[in-house]
Amino acid sequence: MSEKDAAQLAAIRATIDRLDAEMHERLIERGAAIGTLIRVKGTSRPGAAFRPGREADMMRRLVARHEGALPLWTVEHIWREIITTFTRMQAPFDVAYDAGTPGPGSTAHGDAMRDVARFLFGFTVALHRQQGALDTINHIRESGTDLGVVALAQPAAAGAWWRALGRPAGPRIIALAPFIAVAGRPAEMPALVIAPELADPTPPDLALFAVTALAPEASRAIRAASGTVMAEAGRELLVALPAATSVANLSARAGFDDVAQIGALSRGIAIGDIAVDHVLYQSVAGA
Repeated sequence: MSEKDAAQLAAIRATIDRLDAEMHERLIERGAAIGTLIRVKGTSRPGAAFRPGREADMMRRLVARHEGALPLWTVEHIWREIITTFTRMQAPFDVAYDAGTPGPGSTAHGDAMRDVARFLFGFTVALHRQQGALDTINHIRESGTDLGVVALAQPAAAGAWWRALGRPAGPRIIALAPFIAVAGRPAEMPALVIAPELADPTPPDLALFAVTALAPEASRAIRAASGTVMAEAGRELLVALPAATSVANLSARAGFDDVAQIGALSRGIAIGDIAVDHVLYQSVAGA
């Protein structure tokens, strides 16, 4: 190696060391800001410090400014680790995850859902393995503090599991995973984040409802209202609709019965040519 090359490498390493130190300083500064926030408003009811709409806005800004060789999902995971750590400083919580019911394929399902939970919430939280969607929801309800992650695709035996959500002061769906859909990303199993009822939820893009479809044209009416059916079990549907939709009018047209709001979420981001439900995701060019 020439003396010139050695000097250039030394300068690059010095730049990397300076950037590492600056990132650490910014984390320390962020921690101090959170400390001030806690002193001003006090600690929150556990779980209540989550602001899914604000978090979605942060992710959208992250996607808009990202460039370079570092994979976007690496940046997303780092951001989520930071968000979770500082959120837990304001309001402690653990995370339950739907590992599926025992049987063929359950180990792979459980491992995939654990990866989703770790990607979303990092390694500062304790994970609680649950046998299926209903056990996960019951854990959240009984704890009064914890969040949960439930697979969107469920076995037929799970039935209309979403009917356990959204009753007075009950757990609700607050977010979609993955939020950033891009080819090649890890922890890609479609899932829903569930939480105790939030004290101050940010206005969402989509409202989620459990409905009983009495008429065969229900799905067509949902699509005509720019909505989508996220899951179904017989006549029981989990429906996502634009937040401004008049549900009463749609129910009359579509023949809905026993309509209950069970959550809300922000639309995710789909990058490049990837197959997604475009009610749930907005498409952007490759990042």
